[in-house]
Amino acid sequence: MKEVKIYYYRLGIIRIVSCLLVLLYHLNIIPGGYLAVCTFFTLSGYLSCVSSLKSKNFSIKNYYKNILLKIYLPLITVVFLTLIVFKQFNNITWLNLKPETLSVLFGYNNFWQLGAKLDYFARHINSPFMHLWYIAILLQFDLLFPLIFKLFKKLDDKINKNLSLILVSFLTLLSTLLFVYLSITKDIMVVYYNTFARSFSLLFGVLFALIQSKRNKKINKFIKKINRVIYGIFLLILITLCIIVPDTSKYFYLYMIIATIISVELIKYSTITYSKNNIINNTVKKFSLATYEIYLVQYPVIFFVEYLVVKDNLKLLIIFVSTIIISYILHFILNIFTKKIIIRIIKIILLCCIILPGIYILITEKDNTKEMKELENLLNSNLKLIEERNNNFENNLNKEQEEWNKVLDNMKSEEDNIADQIKQIQVVGIGDSVLLGAIDEFYKTFPNGYFDGKVSRSIIGAEDLLVSLKNSGKLSNTLILALANNGDYSDRVNKGLMNIVGNREIYWVSAVKADDPKFNTRFKQFAASYPNIHIVEWEEASKNHPEYFYADGIHLKDPGKVAYVKTIYDTIYNNYLNELKNKQNETIKQHEEELKQKITFYGNDALTYSFNYLKDKFENSNFNIKKDYKFDSLYKDLSEKINNETLEYKIVLLFDNESSLNKNEYNKIIELCKNHKIYIINLTNEELNFENDLVKVIDFYEEIKNNKEYLAVDKVHLSSKGNEKLTEIIVSNIEAI
Repeated sequence: MKEVKIYYYRLGIIRIVSCLLVLLYHLNIIPGGYLAVCTFFTLSGYLSCVSSLKSKNFSIKNYYKNILLKIYLPLITVVFLTLIVFKQFNNITWLNLKPETLSVLFGYNNFWQLGAKLDYFARHINSPFMHLWYIAILLQFDLLFPLIFKLFKKLDDKINKNLSLILVSFLTLLSTLLFVYLSITKDIMVVYYNTFARSFSLLFGVLFALIQSKRNKKINKFIKKINRVIYGIFLLILITLCIIVPDTSKYFYLYMIIATIISVELIKYSTITYSKNNIINNTVKKFSLATYEIYLVQYPVIFFVEYLVVKDNLKLLIIFVSTIIISYILHFILNIFTKKIIIRIIKIILLCCIILPGIYILITEKDNTKEMKELENLLNSNLKLIEERNNNFENNLNKEQEEWNKVLDNMKSEEDNIADQIKQIQVVGIGDSVLLGAIDEFYKTFPNGYFDGKVSRSIIGAEDLLVSLKNSGKLSNTLILALANNGDYSDRVNKGLMNIVGNREIYWVSAVKADDPKFNTRFKQFAASYPNIHIVEWEEASKNHPEYFYADGIHLKDPGKVAYVKTIYDTIYNNYLNELKNKQNETIKQHEEELKQKITFYGNDALTYSFNYLKDKFENSNFNIKKDYKFDSLYKDLSEKINNETLEYKIVLLFDNESSLNKNEYNKIIELCKNHKIYIINLTNEELNFENDLVKVIDFYEEIKNNKEYLAVDKVHLSSKGNEKLTEIIVSNIEAI
């Protein structure tokens, strides 16, 4: 009598739900769909063990044959079909096609991804085979399982019937502990791709199958009655975890263990009662049998649809519908088992039309591993150089700031010391009776001065004395002349006076009640042509101060003497201060000009690859590079430097497509750095133009379009020629400003 195969439709529901959860995770719709992979592993371990236990005459050969037909044939069909489709797209870059495909075909893709430092959790779409690490671990398990199963079965028969259960329990515990240990101590991807660490889920499934085979089959009536409810609760918990637990969780490993235990419970309550044939159960069975093909097909579909220029919502619909349709067509073709020769021949021809061209593409495809390794080495080397360069830049910047602080301190000290300087200078004062009357106050204020006052002395009357002092070398650089009271104004006389004193600093004291009422006004006009004449506004300073003067309103009482000399002193002081300020302003202006020459570069990998070409052209520059530079992190870094007043005047932004910076984000950066000169290097096809005189867009994308040799093999980064040309353009644009 023919054996009736029992089908547990709830196992099918588990497969369908897990498949959908993983698909939704790959589509970035739910954050924790990766937990459903644990369910797949657990179910695979369970079914492998159950089918082997049910086989009366277990055959390693038959086991491998079944794996080849059920697991490996669909895998290679999807792999080679993906290669064929890929060759139809000219705008898609897949650098690792050859080594990655070989790793998938030979079952070591998890180790290859680990070696290539790929991050599954990043969920970037740079390969259609990112998800096949799971199949690699599954194939590795299926390669060893029949051998271990055969060995353990013999040990059960010859030593103890529970020995296999004990050994699998030990292996499960060991694998789980290793998984936890690596999760705590190692990088997440080391854990995720480690075969033995990830086998804990598979071993949980195997262990439960062994326990189930050895326990009493009798089920508690109450449990049997409510098993559907319990099953539903566990399924709901699994779905909830997949919706709410992100892959960035610190305790992701605990959630994966919990998901595995839940999966065991789901299997337990799926196999308490078997299914009856009805429309619902048969539909579940048909869908569940194609979940493997759905898993295989989904990532290649996502990979290719990403390049379609359609709205995101439409992309999701296309991915979902295409994945289901392609999966079922493949499942139908691969699972046609018939005695009709013509149908079998058609099936073989169809598979050959996929596999043979795929093999040809794989053989003839160029292996870019060596070239990409060179690029990686260049990247790492440049990162070290950049770190050293930036450290030197920071050190030099700190030294420059220290030196500048000293200059500022000296400026402050010079201002504080002006009074001392004036006391030390050699002052010569020539005047009439007003000066003579205040002579004692002059010597108090200018202890190193030489003063000569004479009643009714005029400009002409002072000429002989000035000539005599000049000839004897006693005429100092600072002269106080109080000669406006006596005589009439004469341009000729004034010029004669200036010929005698030359370029010396003249402090001309305006008169109160001069013989010539217009003398002060006309002398000011005359002095305008001589930058070394400084008017001491005594007439203005003494206005409304009758207490300064005797009855004649000209000669000074004691308060007037003090005010008179102080007015002269203040004029000299202010002149010294103005000269010092002008000198300081020139120094500050020069310093600001030097600061304006400083440049800081911000960028991602594009800047790293260009560094070797830029570093020699921009020696005194800072390079800020992050592989994952996005708008938020760039804005934060710029804000911090602006707040600390350390942002260089010239900013160069060099980002490729991977940064995803758009025009709106560039506008925000421009607004943030509104007082800085910004150079935006455009390597994308996005049109960037800004109505801002301080912003310069260097459109290098047009250069790339017209010169394909400017791109490296990855079609993202620039080649040597591209970097040379870009550097030339950057230099010419920055120097032109």
